[in-house]
Amino acid sequence: MKNMKLFLMACLLVLLAACGSKPVPEEDKQNGAPQVENEIPAEKAGVEAELAIEEGNEEAKFTLKNSSDQEAGTGTAYVLERWTDGKWEKVNNNQMFTEQMIMVKAGENYDQAIDLKDQEAGTYRVSKDFFMNEEKEKVAVVFDKK
Repeated sequence: MKNMKLFLMACLLVLLAACGSKPVPEEDKQNGAPQVENEIPAEKAGVEAELAIEEGNEEAKFTLKNSSDQEAGTGTAYVLERWTDGKWEKVNNNQMFTEQMIMVKAGENYDQAIDLKDQEAGTYRVSKDFFMNEEKEKVAVVFDKK
């Protein structure tokens, strides 16, 4: 009787553990895309992060699109991270930014150059803070540098 209870408990634990894992999307399995974790959304409060990079270019164009009906404030600072060994590692630690407030009106965009010249091929994430209604928010975009 005691062994039966232990067996049932073990089965229950295995079932619960299996329920917690997320399957890899079928299209990602097929195209071999790296499996990265990105807990920072690409869109928040009507403000969206987009990134355009041309192959072989040493710079990417980061765009903060304000689709909300309110003004958003941001600065020139951003965080560039590389996906390494299953985690994000900041790669622009020594980069300096001027401190200024940039106001992005409702329906407008703010474009910024992201320096990639010293970065090798890999999966990267650019994140940027912005302020709306005195609330600090953050958006990010993940991309591959070839």
